[in-house]
Amino acid sequence: MENKKIKISYIISSSEIGGTEKMLLLMLENLNLNLFEKPIIFAIKGTGKFTDELVKRNIKTYIFSFKKKPYTFFLFLKYLKDENPDIIHSFLFAGNLVGRVAGLLLKTPLVISSQRSIDVWRKWYHWQVDKFTSIWADLIISNSFSGREVLIKKAHIPKEKIIVIPNGISNEKVQPTINKESFGLKKSDYLVGTVGNLKTAKGHIYLIKGAERVLKEFPNTFFLIAGEGPLKNSLLQEIGKRGLIKNFIFTGFRSDVEELIQLFDIFVLPSLWEGFPVSLLEAMKYGKSTVAFGVADIPYIIENNISGFVVEPKSYVQLADKIIMLIKDKKIRHQTGISAKIRVEENFGLEKMVSDYTSVYIETLKKRLH
Repeated sequence: MENKKIKISYIISSSEIGGTEKMLLLMLENLNLNLFEKPIIFAIKGTGKFTDELVKRNIKTYIFSFKKKPYTFFLFLKYLKDENPDIIHSFLFAGNLVGRVAGLLLKTPLVISSQRSIDVWRKWYHWQVDKFTSIWADLIISNSFSGREVLIKKAHIPKEKIIVIPNGISNEKVQPTINKESFGLKKSDYLVGTVGNLKTAKGHIYLIKGAERVLKEFPNTFFLIAGEGPLKNSLLQEIGKRGLIKNFIFTGFRSDVEELIQLFDIFVLPSLWEGFPVSLLEAMKYGKSTVAFGVADIPYIIENNISGFVVEPKSYVQLADKIIMLIKDKKIRHQTGISAKIRVEENFGLEKMVSDYTSVYIETLKKRLH
């Protein structure tokens, strides 16, 4: 193994872009090509913005849609066998199942699964399937401590089989080409923002409920939601029912998220479940004061009352009250933002994340081959 580069095939059951996909793109861009061959991607949920990004970046990608054409699994196996990877590394629930079965059938030297959230959506049988198939994985990498704990408690996977590598982001800053005026706002207007797909997990409904309370005190506050998804119409209906249409901005999917974040006075994350949210790290990187529900590893990322504020999950009253406090007190907003920036720089850098993955790949593969 010392004389040849390591081949990795990544398997992912997603076609859109969220935190997991952003982290995988960062990995692909930053893996040391002196040690690894250019990775190959197997996307098994059809085409979308994520697969578009892969193609745009000239990353070799095989695209399947197992849900629509399950019989293409055999073609997938053929291509994966042809690629002959040393490591299969899979992401998300369906991706993990496929990766484990493929690794078993093809006798791949090292099979790694990932845990990216606490997966509140799962039914009992999902945990049972995870437990049963986990015997075919050599290692599971969780991006959060809470993700590791949920696998131990609900899937009864041995803790020795699961390691934690937190997400990391680049310290490089993007220069903004947009401003508040780009959205028809005044400089003096307050902009509260969040980033996330419009799905139940992201808890946008609680931001909408809390917005009413904020607007009673600060009617010149606007709420920007970046992302798209199946709940868009129901969220718009809720906003209309409450008479808040003029105070909400839905941008849809944005490729310039880091530019958007720089416009926010306050970043909020009302997620009901998470793993290790990338959007939160991005907001903190730009020195934004944040308010988030205390789910998953968020209380670990944010030092409460120091580098941001953690409130009780689903409590839109607490969420709103922290937003109001931050609007009122510019000094606290500034101080917590600076602390947030320092915390990300010192603890959640991209270089450390890539280094940790590289070490795991090399050392675990060595053990498997000897």
